[in-house]
Amino acid sequence: MASINASVSSTGLISSGDATGNIDLQSNGTTGLSIRSGGKVVLANTALSTASAGTLEYDGGELYFTPLGTQRGVVPGMQYYRLENAFTGANQTAAQSWFNGTGNLAVTLSSNTVYNFEALIYQFKATTSTSHILSSLFGGTATLNNITYQVMNTAGTTAPPVFDSQISGALSTVASATPISTATTTAIYRMIRMFGTVSVNAGGTFIPQYSMSAQPGAGVTTGIGSYFAIWPVGAAGSNTSVGTWA
Repeated sequence: MASINASVSSTGLISSGDATGNIDLQSNGTTGLSIRSGGKVVLANTALSTASAGTLEYDGGELYFTPLGTQRGVVPGMQYYRLENAFTGANQTAAQSWFNGTGNLAVTLSSNTVYNFEALIYQFKATTSTSHILSSLFGGTATLNNITYQVMNTAGTTAPPVFDSQISGALSTVASATPISTATTTAIYRMIRMFGTVSVNAGGTFIPQYSMSAQPGAGVTTGIGSYFAIWPVGAAGSNTSVGTWA
């Protein structure tokens, strides 16, 4: 952009004669921070410098902040989905989305990136005519280097807040179906807690899904407040180290 004739007032305000309303703050001819018309603040995509307290940095993949000393940390930039209205899935054994009935509610992930993810899913069914086992899996077009996640399943036959509960869990290192429950023919109310990491090779879509070993007689319902969140933490291909690890 063109150079700006700017002045700083006694109140600390920057005024500019630039008709576009854009300001680029530069050091040695390199733009480090842009304030765009409309109030948008844009950090430059640059390599990380030596960490120092109070520094906000962006390296083209992740956003970092150093609160103390050289203790640089990742600022989670979450992609996030939460249900405001419950829905009932299909009565089928094929994979389908936790979060809508079409089975293809996808988040787009980038190549060569490691992500953390977490979810809290309330799923219930008042009656079940056929015994079935619930499994967790991930679909989509993204190709993965690896994935590791844990699922904790608290289940009962009484709707919350009253729970006649049992707790089961699973650890998975594959994106394909992993059983996370025992077989059941009764009414079922589940609270599923999921957390883990995934390393993406080629970017594409990533779909949190479930499947059932048999058609239970009618679809199960995912309840209001269920959510899935995922955020980048570093580049794939090596250990992810952010901060003062040594």
